[in-house]
Amino acid sequence: MKTRYFVLLTTVLLFFGCKDKPTDYVPIEAFEPSYKALQGAQGDDYDIEETVRLLNGIELAQARSEDFQTYLEYMARQDYSHVAQDVVDMRVQLLPILQEMYLIDKEYEDLHLWSTLGRDLSSDISQLATQEYTQTANSGNLHGLIRYILTPDAFLPGAIGFTAAAKTGERVFDAYEKEQKLKGDLQKRLHKVRTQYVEYLEDYMPIYNKYMQEWNQLCLVKDRAYLNLYSGEYEATFKACQEALQRDPNNREMQLIQCMAIIQSANSHATPTDVAVLPSNGELTTTNDRVHDARLKQADKMLDEYIERWPEQSAPALLLKGLIRAKEGNRTQAFVYCDQAAMEYPRQAERLTDMLSSYRARTYLNNTAEGGYLLSLYQSTMEGFGMFSPNFTKAMLYEQSGDMLSAREEIYNHFFRRSNQAAYDCLLSDMEYCEEHLSCSFKQLLPENSYLDVSFKRSSKIMGMGNDDYKLKVSLINRSDKTFENVRVFLCFHFTDMYKTEYHVVRVPTLNRINGNERAEMGEIELNYRGKSFNDITRVRAIALTDNTICWIDNVYNADTHTNYNPTYHASVAELTGSASMKQRQHYFASMNETASSIKESLLRNSDIRIEDNSNLFKKHSLLHVRLPRIVVMLDPIYVLNENTAPDKDYLQGTVAHLEFEDAPLQSNNRLTIKSVHTSYVLHFAQKNDSTFRITKVDAIN
Repeated sequence: MKTRYFVLLTTVLLFFGCKDKPTDYVPIEAFEPSYKALQGAQGDDYDIEETVRLLNGIELAQARSEDFQTYLEYMARQDYSHVAQDVVDMRVQLLPILQEMYLIDKEYEDLHLWSTLGRDLSSDISQLATQEYTQTANSGNLHGLIRYILTPDAFLPGAIGFTAAAKTGERVFDAYEKEQKLKGDLQKRLHKVRTQYVEYLEDYMPIYNKYMQEWNQLCLVKDRAYLNLYSGEYEATFKACQEALQRDPNNREMQLIQCMAIIQSANSHATPTDVAVLPSNGELTTTNDRVHDARLKQADKMLDEYIERWPEQSAPALLLKGLIRAKEGNRTQAFVYCDQAAMEYPRQAERLTDMLSSYRARTYLNNTAEGGYLLSLYQSTMEGFGMFSPNFTKAMLYEQSGDMLSAREEIYNHFFRRSNQAAYDCLLSDMEYCEEHLSCSFKQLLPENSYLDVSFKRSSKIMGMGNDDYKLKVSLINRSDKTFENVRVFLCFHFTDMYKTEYHVVRVPTLNRINGNERAEMGEIELNYRGKSFNDITRVRAIALTDNTICWIDNVYNADTHTNYNPTYHASVAELTGSASMKQRQHYFASMNETASSIKESLLRNSDIRIEDNSNLFKKHSLLHVRLPRIVVMLDPIYVLNENTAPDKDYLQGTVAHLEFEDAPLQSNNRLTIKSVHTSYVLHFAQKNDSTFRITKVDAIN
């Protein structure tokens, strides 16, 4: 548990700084390393990214520090050489205030100054610091942020007023004094600290607002660069990157995005005519099946300089060098760079995402779908997923050469790496990226993924007194005859008040093994997303990762409400058919060495339908048992008998997919519909004798 010392420090970290360094301050032993580290600033030659990272690094520091001493050690290790001098000066001025509070707390340990006063100050002031940003950008509709970004003279968030901040500090001090019976000496010392703190805020506010204003201006341009890149507008991306680099020449993000735009434009007819450093499209030659494009050489040189300057953040640059080699036709070197990037991303992930604290300060990004999209784009660059995944890059190269086995292996390697990085929220975007760009090899990872189900219910409260709305017990059901080992399941929850495509991802405890046609308890998870509980769940999706597979789990059951969250369960054949083009379907079947017609023929010849007796001592039952060729499971099918009857059992065994319908509603013209996004089928069958049926025809619905 974090101590009261740490909580106080997090209180005031938001307010680095002052105008003049105090000349009479003598740090005690605990504060001396931090004081010395602050002497590393180098005048006014600052980096705005580094300055804002430290201004808003409180959340990151909280996550890393278990107590006050740990936090002081962390701050002593920071590099302040690229932080604005006036911010460093303010941080120095804050040290004697912190030190006095620290000494007061040590002398009056029973008062818990840090854990009460400190926590409230941190909460109130940080909310005040982000209030204007949230209100400005939250325009009330989903397109507000895009307009905000793309408008050249967009209104920037207002400044934080000293009066409001000072009143907040005074209010918290007043509340603390009312709660405590303070001794006379302590009252005097606390009053002095209060006065110093308010004076400190008066110096701090103009400086804080100055750098946040500068940061906001830069963010507008950076955001425009990201949006243009992912929209394929490479010339506009160049313009935005150059504008951002004029404001901040050391900006790593914009250097990477500019190189990515160069690489992508080398495969198009677009020429960045107004970018002086880039040659024209006419300077492209080929030798021995290798492409020599001067633009790629320019990007390669820029990346070499990037890696030389920032070797500890080189993973995305290595990935981009791999893309260049692939564009040039040198697959061997492309794979080498991609492999190196894949190795570096986990090691560098913590450092690469360190500046994400600056993005978190822009809380309004979480209020729109577009804002969340921008955060995802930034994270993909820094953590190696989506367009910046080295494994996806290799998988695409393997697919292009027809090596589906290697492509599948690379997709699996990506998800294995990402699950170990503990960045779960982006697993959904990873899956969607694969479906869009690597559908053939991705689908083959586990054609029978619909035969893994997840079921959850609320856990019982302690002593069995009702159910806990914040804890869920999770089970996995394997309806295939395969055995899966090292099963990791990720539940993706959509809660009330979320945007329709937003999910919160929770990892379920790992299951070492689940046998064929078995149900296993996976363990308990806790819902800890913005106070949401079981009653706020509106949709759930699931992803499974095993030793050799990665797949969607189609059926997710809420055992308490008897809800099946399968997104295609209630979809009509027309709706499913319209979700995939004919070209996509043909490509999918070709990757399986099948056609829609060959599966239709197999269904006609190898299906078997009969009635079996399923009676017991109390009631007579009939069971309609349908046996289909196992190849049908590659369709990720949904089965419907006649109008709307789903099978009571649906499992795999050997070469057969089994369906069982208890007391099936049979009629004169019976049909079994197999719904699929690839191709749907309708099996028409008629009774042959008392116990068997014959397949009269099979219709394929494209």
